[in-house]
This record gives sequence, structure tokens and C-alpha cells, in this order.
Amino acid sequence: MEETIRSVLLQGYPELEYVVVDGGSSDGSVGIIRKYERWLSYWVSESDRGQADALRKGFRKAQGELFGWINSDDLLAPQALQALAKAYIRCPLFGVYAGTVENFQNGHLEKAHEIIRQRNISFENLLLHGTASADSKMDLSWHQPGIFFTSNIYRRSGEIDPRYFYRMDYDLLLRMLENGGKVCYLNETLAYFRKHTLSKMGRLSDNLAQFTNYLQEKYAITSRYFDKLPEKDRADLRMEYLRALWRGAYRGFVNAHPRDTVRCLSLALRVDGLDVYHAFLQFVGHGILRRLLFLFKS
Repeated sequence: MEETIRSVLLQGYPELEYVVVDGGSSDGSVGIIRKYERWLSYWVSESDRGQADALRKGFRKAQGELFGWINSDDLLAPQALQALAKAYIRCPLFGVYAGTVENFQNGHLEKAHEIIRQRNISFENLLLHGTASADSKMDLSWHQPGIFFTSNIYRRSGEIDPRYFYRMDYDLLLRMLENGGKVCYLNETLAYFRKHTLSKMGRLSDNLAQFTNYLQEKYAITSRYFDKLPEKDRADLRMEYLRALWRGAYRGFVNAHPRDTVRCLSLALRVDGLDVYHAFLQFVGHGILRRLLFLFKS
């Protein structure tokens, strides 16, 4: 946490309003916060309903024109806030500002790392990404640590939703874009994202129960917009969700996790407006084809 706080305070930005919300940590975080509290606009350490609830508390305390958040594992890049302020002056009515994010392995910022340049962020691209309806020419790329937004578009869109644990950033961005937000892109690196296996998203590949929760949240969010989409796009979104659930059920079966398998199957059977068996046959057929291709290459 201390490295994160320092990356914000050392920005040298004259109008910085820094709010820290801690979920009642007992790992020494409060001691670190107290060390820097004279430079903080507000801080609190208390139990909450999760990350989204903590963020909503923080944003309700904030008074500035531009909002954003950085997690305790991540860092702001030097001069990030100056670059953001210049973009805001250049594009004051856009509402959303997206800059480059650099992913790095835990403790190795100086080594070669992945560079994520954000592009083609729109309501339609975000909603349909990964489906057959997505425009293959529109290569969507977005990464939360490099996204900032005006307080106006945030409040107009209904704030961050504490019901979501995995997809609260996706939900918020969709609502801001739906409410008239446009994206102004920055060439500069705004944040460094720390990758490690214990992170919330890093555990999804190994934990089927969490993966299923992630899928359930995403479908709950995307299904709200079904009435805004043509039937083909709605069917493609449902199909993407259903295929993922079949994969989850298969993983649960192979790894002897019957409860997770049953949950995936139960969620799949509750998807409205879709031929479940057709999707299952497509999933099985795709798996067989991949296996045959693997055998031929061996």
C-alpha cells in the first residue's frame, strides 16, 4: 500500500484530492495511512460490503471535477495527473479519459512488461465484445487503472454499484457511455497494474466457484440492455454466456467438483430465450474439433 500512496502523492499535482478507503485491514495498512494522513483529504478504515462499496464511499467524499481510483496493489505513473488534466482541458465534454496501462509482475516494475493501449471503447463494443456480433475490425482494448471520468458523468450515471464484486468497473463504464460519455484517449502511460496470482481476477482461472460468480455478474449486467439490441445481438450475448457456463460445468465434472458443476448447469438452464441444447451441441462439437486438431498436430 505504501508504494501506491507514494505514487499518488509524488505526482506534484497542485489540486490533488486524495481519498483513501480501507476495509478495516489488520495487516498494518492503517499505520501506513496514518504516516501520510497530513497529505490526505480524507481517510477511513472500517468494514464494508466490498471494493465497490468502499469506492462509492470515497467518491461521495470527493469534490473534484475528475475521478479515478487506484487499487492498493497498483501505481500511478509519474506525471499521470498532469497528462490527465491536459486531456480534460483539450476535451472537456467527453466525460471519460483513457490512457495506457503497463502490466508488471509483482515486484518487478523495471523488467519487461505488457503495455495495454486503450482503444475503440464504446457502449456497443464493450457490450458485444467477444460475441459473434462484435465488429472484428474494432479491436477493443480497455483497462480500468488507466480510466478516469468526470464527477458529472459519474453521478449522472448512478454511481458505482456495490452489488458487483468482479464486474463493477465494467458496469460503471457501460452506464457512463450509455449516459452520453465519450472517450478521450491519451498516449501517455497513466498507471502500472501489478499482476499476481492472489489478485481477485487472477484467481478466476483456478477457482470455478468464483468464475461462475464472475459470469453471473456479467450476464446480470449485459442482460439489462437486451431491449436496446437487435435479436441477433441478444442471442449472441446469451450464447457467449452459455458456452462459458458449459465450459465451467465441464471443468467441474473433470475436477470432481459436483456442486460447481450443478451450479453452472442450473444457471445455463435458466437463460431465457435461447436454445440451450443447441448451445451445448456447439460446445461439444467445438471441443471435439479442438481435440482432433491437437491429435493431428501431434
